[in-house]
Amino acid sequence: MIAVAKALPLVFATLMLPGAAFASSPEEWAKMAKDMEQKCIEATGDTFRKPQTVIDPTGSESFGLAIVYGRSKIAKGPGAFICVYDKKTGKAEVGSEMGKDIIRVRKPKPEGQDNAGGQKQSGTTGNADDEDDKP
Repeated sequence: MIAVAKALPLVFATLMLPGAAFASSPEEWAKMAKDMEQKCIEATGDTFRKPQTVIDPTGSESFGLAIVYGRSKIAKGPGAFICVYDKKTGKAEVGSEMGKDIIRVRKPKPEGQDNAGGQKQSGTTGNADDEDDKP
């Protein structure tokens, strides 16, 4: 019984860690995704005119993963950052900006709409680099 009493504060402290790390309800996951989106955009600074994010629905056990993309103010073209969000601390970090010479940045098509290969995709429509794709 004494061992249980000594372990109780540790169990309580573990349960009090940021809720996002232990999100289990759809509302908690949505709250974590919103926080992750905000912090990932903040981590890119003032790079994009209209930053957008794509969030991996589950990430890894310890980290949320996202791509922040848009039209770079500096490069004047499409760009993207990979963002890693620590589920325990709520801190987001990004790598270096990747331009169109490294990765092609495209918005997903709306759910149910066929892509060029006839496969169905989900998401929103258009390209982050619309001006560059026009003939």
